[in-house]
Amino acid sequence: MRVFNSLDPTEKPSILMVVYGEGGVGKTTFAATAPRPIIADCENGSKYFGLRGIAADVALIEKWDDMQEFMQIALTEDYDTVIIDPIGELMEKLIAYMRNRADSKLVQRDGNPTMAGWGWLKSTMRNFLKTMRDSGKHIVIVAHVQEKDDDGRVIKRPMVATRLSEELVNLVDIVGYMTTINDTETGDTKRLIIVDPASDKYVAKDRTGRLGRYIEPDFTKIVDGVRGDAEYAWIAPAPTLASREQIEAAAKPTIPSSRVEMTGARLGKSEADRK
Repeated sequence: MRVFNSLDPTEKPSILMVVYGEGGVGKTTFAATAPRPIIADCENGSKYFGLRGIAADVALIEKWDDMQEFMQIALTEDYDTVIIDPIGELMEKLIAYMRNRADSKLVQRDGNPTMAGWGWLKSTMRNFLKTMRDSGKHIVIVAHVQEKDDDGRVIKRPMVATRLSEELVNLVDIVGYMTTINDTETGDTKRLIIVDPASDKYVAKDRTGRLGRYIEPDFTKIVDGVRGDAEYAWIAPAPTLASREQIEAAAKPTIPSSRVEMTGARLGKSEADRK
């Protein structure tokens, strides 16, 4: 068990984020902006990085078994950020792994998972994500987008099989929908990430409380802004943190004074008696 004071300015939390959006919007490129990243590339989305001058260590994940070796490498001191790209394709590889086990309790004759099989898939992926969360690394999970009807409204959310989408949102600090907009002044197309939790069109979340509704797609800037190491227009001003001396002083118990100041009046006497 580790105990720390939440106001200690030396505490620099790791950031866990889910970014999702349409194909080709730049999600993988955004993930590569993270500090010292390693990417678990599950669908070869980084194959043009070299041609575009983007530097990142990439592990091509061809099957679920590859993830054990990947984690042994990713959780070393060589990397600050672990990227899963995309989570939906990784789930497909886990499904293929389960089918190859040929366990009749988990897989039907036609190859589809049984009810127990879906439960095993969800539990296995959940445990994997919790291991990632508790590693102390920054985590970026890339996902495609799916649309869900909610009482006549269409809501965009991360695409993950086995109803893991809601749990995925609960596990991380930030959930953002990445899209593009046209700048009316310059005519340029710009990318941005929507993290507005009040939106009725997108699933979004900001547990840090530091981000604006629309943020720049640069994960290193997000980390620095949330930690208070840098300031950007879309980052809320950093609060003034207490010094170590103030923290220690606040932790000391305060003993109330028992001294009673007496007046000239005599206790127990009426006003008439005191005249």
